[in-house]
Amino acid sequence: MNRLMNRQMLSLLLPLLLAGGGPAAIGERVDNVSLEDLNGNRTLITLPGRTTAIVFLSAECPISNEYNDRMSALYRDLSASPVRWIFVNANQNESTTAVKEHVRAAEFPFPVHRDRANRLADRLGATVTPEAFVIDTEGRLRYRGHIDDSRNAARAQFHGLREALDAVLKGQPVARPQTKAFGCTIKRVRKST
Repeated sequence: MNRLMNRQMLSLLLPLLLAGGGPAAIGERVDNVSLEDLNGNRTLITLPGRTTAIVFLSAECPISNEYNDRMSALYRDLSASPVRWIFVNANQNESTTAVKEHVRAAEFPFPVHRDRANRLADRLGATVTPEAFVIDTEGRLRYRGHIDDSRNAARAQFHGLREALDAVLKGQPVARPQTKAFGCTIKRVRKST
C-alpha cells in the first residue's frame, strides 16, 4: 500500500519537478494569479498588497462539504477585515454546471473560481479539499494546511486558518505555518510530458 501511495504522490509531483519548480515554500513569494469565474471570465488577481486567504474546495467531496458552513461563517466573521478571499475549485472532473449548483445549494456568500489547468494548485502545492493558504501583503506564503483539525466542528481544537489569518493581520509570525490538511484528492488535469 505504501508503494501505491508513493506512486500516486510521485504522479502528482512529477509535473512540478519536470517544470523546474515546485510548490511555494513558507515565506516564498507567490506570483499573481489568473483564475476563471463561473461565467468563464478570466481575472488576474494581484497577490501583493492585501492579506489573502485561498481555500480549495470541491462540489463532490463529502469532507469538503462538511466544511461549507464553517467556510461561510469564517468568511462572514472576517468580512469587515482587510482579508481578500479566493475560493477555488481545481477539480477537472467537476463541471462548471456542477460547481454553480454547489455554490447555490450551499448558499455560499462568496464567489468560487475555477483553476482548470491546476496552475494555482500546483504553485501552492494544494493536494486535497478543503485546503487553505494564507498570503501576506508582500505576496509571501505564510500558512498552508487545514481550516481546522476535525471533520466534526464541535471537536475542533485548533483552527489553523483562523489563527494564521489573525497572526498575519497583526503582523506577527504564524505559530504553526503548516498543518496537515485532510480531505479528497484534487483531481488534476493530466499534464503532457
